[in-house]
Formats: sequence, structure tokens, C-alpha cells
Amino acid sequence: MPHGKPAGMRCIQLDDDERCMIFGQPERPEVCANLRPEPLMCGETRGQAMLWLQTLEQSTHP
Repeated sequence: MPHGKPAGMRCIQLDDDERCMIFGQPERPEVCANLRPEPLMCGETRGQAMLWLQTLEQSTHP
């Protein structure tokens, strides 16, 4: 996504299994490459992890 991804929008680089199709490739956005998940971020379920990401996106929206 050349101009970034709006908060709440699913990344176009995710496959059907929610895996990044450009992981480890140079075109992967710097923000994604620098993100280092921690147990608090991941939570106990996928839903908890998605809520954390949603909160992060909203709190960093310009």
C-alpha cells in the first residue's frame, strides 16, 4: 500500500491464513519489519491480538 494502510483496514498483503505475503522481502513496510510482538501484544487469543493492534493503530493515527 504505497501511502500506508488506514487504521482498521485489512492489509492487502495478508493471505487467507492471515500471513504476510511479503515477509522478509525488501518491499515490506518498515513499520511492519520493526514491529516486535511481545506476549502482552499477542494475548491469549487471536481476538485479543487484533484488539491490541486496533488500539495501536488508533493511538498512532495522525
